[in-house]
Parts: sequence; structure tokens; C-alpha cells
Amino acid sequence: MIPTNTDVSIQLKDAIPAAEVIAVLLHKGDAGRDELGKMKLPDDLRVAAQRLLDSGAATGKSNEVAGQVVEGKGKASARRLLVVGLGAADKFSAECLREAGGTLARAARKQKLKSMAIVVPPVPRTLPGVPGAKEGGPGVETAVEALVSGFLLGSFDYEEYKGVASRAKGEDSKKGTVAVTLVAQGASRLRGTLDSARAIADGQNFARTIASRPGNDVNPSTLAKVAQDMAREVGLDCRVLDEKQLQQLGMGGILAVGGGSIYAPPRVIILQYRPGGIRASRERAKSGQRLAPLLVVGKAITFDTGGISIKPAEKMGKMIFDKCGAMAVLGLMYAVAKLKLPVHVVGILSSAENAVSSKAYRPGDILRMYNGVTVEVTNTDAEGRLVLGDALAWGIETFEPSAVVDLATLTGGVIVALGKTMAGVMSNSDELVGELSRAADSAGEKIWRLPLGEDQREYIKSEPADIVNAGGREGHPLQGGAFLSYFVPYEGDDQVPWAHLDIAGVADTEKELPLYAKGATGWGVRTLVNWVSSRARA
Repeated sequence: MIPTNTDVSIQLKDAIPAAEVIAVLLHKGDAGRDELGKMKLPDDLRVAAQRLLDSGAATGKSNEVAGQVVEGKGKASARRLLVVGLGAADKFSAECLREAGGTLARAARKQKLKSMAIVVPPVPRTLPGVPGAKEGGPGVETAVEALVSGFLLGSFDYEEYKGVASRAKGEDSKKGTVAVTLVAQGASRLRGTLDSARAIADGQNFARTIASRPGNDVNPSTLAKVAQDMAREVGLDCRVLDEKQLQQLGMGGILAVGGGSIYAPPRVIILQYRPGGIRASRERAKSGQRLAPLLVVGKAITFDTGGISIKPAEKMGKMIFDKCGAMAVLGLMYAVAKLKLPVHVVGILSSAENAVSSKAYRPGDILRMYNGVTVEVTNTDAEGRLVLGDALAWGIETFEPSAVVDLATLTGGVIVALGKTMAGVMSNSDELVGELSRAADSAGEKIWRLPLGEDQREYIKSEPADIVNAGGREGHPLQGGAFLSYFVPYEGDDQVPWAHLDIAGVADTEKELPLYAKGATGWGVRTLVNWVSSRARA
């Protein structure tokens, strides 16, 4: 079973079942009162909700929770009612519903609930922020998709390492399944919507799970085992290049970064999803059809000391999250396989441990990368671009993709520039950036384009080699993208549409957010799935 660190069952029904808690979602002000009037609720629940509104206990403010005990009769009555705020009606989007779902998940966990019914609120026929919604189609589909995603993401609770001491305090990780019922008209026809939302959320929570595992558990070899196990479960092809094969291929970047870790050599992990499976792919090849894949590459530094250019001790333990770019790729490949999208997708996890030892690479070293570009090492803590460069060059040459996206927790500079709420994107293609922007908007994930051109490439010119891996503090995130541009056909007749996403600011969070507990967020999985899905619809 794919580990997601959630324990939630979800079903759909047309009528409100017996449950410990019934939840209704309302906007602020008169809009919320109007919505309450349109909902098909038993009288006791309607009266209780109206009482909360009249008293001011419930105002409809975003993610506000107000509750009341309900004394009623019959199976349609609940022991408790929760009213959750959706914010202002004129700012309504799918993200409001995702956050409401996350808020309810946290309430369920805090109150140790075993069952909850959520009344799907009335929504417009189309709702901003849900991919694939049929133009003019029923808004209930978009609402169900968002609520399922939000509840599952909000339910994530990383407890794999809770041990005897926690159990002695009553903090047992075996809390039991929460049974959630979404109450919506036409429930029977919404099963496919629920299943697809679950597949994507499970992929994201799977990414968060592996991202959260510490460096003494996850290294390049054990990460390869995780990928192989997942591939077998969902029907992906998986190939792993070990250090000997990397040496034969001339991948000088990843070998240098991983060389300092004596017991955990680097790996390049390739996951491939082919519509219809291998047999269908072979039949297409025989008939002369070639389905150019989408290529997605992720940085998987399973732990980053900074190498010889060692990081400060403070917060170094958070460097377990330096693999989050590749974790987004892992979650994407799981979801694509579960959704059976008609798109050929290749995901590459380029993995190394950046350690300090007598075998570690040094400032002043000159490396020869897979595509022949030479790199002067000026800072061993600028290692992510080295492992990505080799993987990008090899992946593009091997698979001849129609478009390429890479993700990496690449620079602290992107956090200085954009904060902790959005990722930076650099690209050689306006069209691809547009696709990713629309996909991110639908996912509720934010990206902002940063410049990439000769001015940025000038930052990393080297005297003894072609380029340096770090050119000083100026334009730090721009240097990362400029470096990677040397490993894709960046311009001219051979140009491949390519985008680099620097996710250093959004890959993990140090405070609880509406959808996320502290720790890994799995940022990028939903954006990537939306992007691949849009390519499937094109």
C-alpha cells in the first residue's frame, strides 16, 4: 500500500446520514443566510445553524468554525452541528472549498471523530479553480473535487516515527478511520469525481510522506526502492541507474555531489507511464506512431550538509526537505497512473546525498557534465543544479520530449524574492509558462515568472571552465535557472520548451496552514497533474 499518512474513507450520498457531526459551509453576510435557506436540511439542523448566525457565533469568515449540540430525532439528526465559513461570496473559488475541507479535517482529528457528514453547499455552475470542470457544467462536481482534496490534505498527519514514549502519553498513531460522507444531489454520478480527487490528493500525501522521512531512512538507494515499489503497485515502468552506470554515462555532476557519501551513492530513478501500458506502446511503435512524452525532472538531495561549503548548524535538520522537487515528481507519477491519463509521461528523480568526507567534491574542482559542459565548482552548497543538469541533459537526449519541467528546492534567494507563498518559474517558452500558470491557478498553487536570458547567463561565466555553479549573491535564483539552461536545448532550431520551478519557499512550512500541517506540503503535485491533464485535453 502507498503510504499517505491519512486514514479517511469518503462516500457520497443524496441524503444526510447518521453521523457524529454534520457540517454546513456558508459565506459571509446575507449570502450565507440565503445559502442556508436553499439547503435541504432537517428542521433541527436548520434552526441550529440559524441560531449560530443570529448570535454572531458563526459569521462566515474564511475557515471559521462554530459548533452547537443539536437535540433531534431520527437518523437524520446529528449530535453536533458545525458551521464553517467560506468567506466573501464575491471571492468564492475552489480554493475556498479546499481550505474548508482542510479545516474540517483538522476539526475531526482534534475532536477524535469517527464519522462526519458534509453538506455540499450550493455553488455556481462553474467555479474558478478546479481543472477539467465542464464549461457550464454542474458546479457540484467542482465542489466535490475541492472538498475531497481539502479534507484529505488536511488529514495528513505524519506519525511514522511515533514510538513507545508517545503511546505511553496516549498519543497512539492508530486513531482509526474517519468515515466522511459528502451529501450532494446526484451522488451516484459523482463517484468518478471523488475517485480522481482522491488519486491526486493521495499522490500529494504520498509525496509528503516520503519527503518527511529523515536522512537515516531515505537515501538515494532506499528512495529507488520506494519508487520501484510504487511502480509495481500502480503499473509504471521503473529503471534505476546506479553509480557505475552514471560513471559510464559521464554524469560528472551527480557523481561529484554524491561522492562524499560513502555509504549512500547517487541514483537516477526513471519512472515511465505509457498510456495503455507497454504492449500498447509497442504496437504504436510498430505502426510508426511515436508519442513524444512530457518529461518532469526533480531534485532529490536526500540530505544536504552543504558539503565542504558547510551550512550553518541551525535548521540543518530541515534539509531532509531538499528532496521535495523529486517528491512532487513521485506524487505526479502515482496520480497519472491512477487516473490513466492518455499522455506519455516520464519522471526522473535525480538523487544524491551531499555529505562531508575526504571523498567530497571541493571548491575549485572542475566537473565535466553529461552533455560535455564543464563546471567550475565555487560552492559545494550549490549542488542541486549539478544533479539536475545531468538528469535534464540525459533525459532530453534519451526521451526526446515535447516539453520539460524541472522542480527543485534550489535557492534561498527565491524565498528572499517571493516569500513563502509562491514558487519562481524561469523558462524559454511563453506558451509553457502560460500552461503552467493556468495549471497552478487551478491547483491553488502560486507561481511567478522570473527573467532568464543572456544577462542572467552572464552571472555564471567561468575563467577556467564554461560556467561556475554559483556566481555570488546577485540574482541568486536567476543564476540557478541560468545554469540549468545550459543542459536543455535552450534556443534555436533544436529548442525544447522547458520550465524550471524553484520551490524552495513552498516545499515545506514552519507554521500550520489551512491545508497543511507543519512540514512537507507536497507542493507541485496538483499543478503538475493539472498541466498533464490539460495536455491530454489539448
